Amino acid sequence: KMNDNPKNKSKFSKVSLVMEKIWLVIAIASLLGVFYFFIVDGVNRQTLAYLIFPALAGAMYAFRVTFRKRFERNDD
Repeated sequence: KMNDNPKNKSKFSKVSLVMEKIWLVIAIASLLGVFYFFIVDGVNRQTLAYLIFPALAGAMYAFRVTFRKRFERNDD
């Protein structure tokens, strides 16, 4: 269990929120990149494979949000 120091909890929450935002930016940026490849190269098997990157970043974002909310709920 994490130390009950409120300063540590606050710092953890801030870091977690920053990481959420970073994963969201990565997901959006990579999705825009995939759309660019769709426009330039057309939609084909190879360009569809690029969708794995925004999917993974989106999954990491969802994981971070869920983890933070669970942490905050258990913190009360």
